[in-house]
Amino acid sequence: MRTHTTTGARSAGAETVIGFSGITLLVLSFVPWWGTITTRSLSLGESGRLPSASGRFNAHFGYGWILEVAIILGAVAAVLAIGRRASAIRLPRWLYFWTGLIMTVLVLASIARGPADSGFEGVAGIEVSRGPLIVVALIPCALITLAGLGFARNQRKRRR
Repeated sequence: MRTHTTTGARSAGAETVIGFSGITLLVLSFVPWWGTITTRSLSLGESGRLPSASGRFNAHFGYGWILEVAIILGAVAAVLAIGRRASAIRLPRWLYFWTGLIMTVLVLASIARGPADSGFEGVAGIEVSRGPLIVVALIPCALITLAGLGFARNQRKRRR
């Protein structure tokens, strides 16, 4: 009987980590530090010069559907973890591990690809670069993966 109590406490901790990580990734997706757009000063002929400018963008602007799928999966994992704690519905615990693993792979693919789908590719004088949050996005994905792995292990221990 006591092992069920400690397993329940451990699984509640894993659900909390999964829920918090998914919500954190969703909130961070709207912060404009995922990349920057920089324009050089351009000569417009007789009409003068266009000054240089710089701006930042969020995760929904330049990385395309790959990163957005990872963010949506994080939100779904958070909702499932919170819903699991609040209701009697029991989903397979390995589902969180695979969701986190897929999210991690998608974020790594977004890092490797970069913000190439921004619409400015090949335009003279405009440079689009990655921001620091694309690397930080790996942390919630890895946390969901690790918490899901621990969560699934707790289920196996309980069956024995």
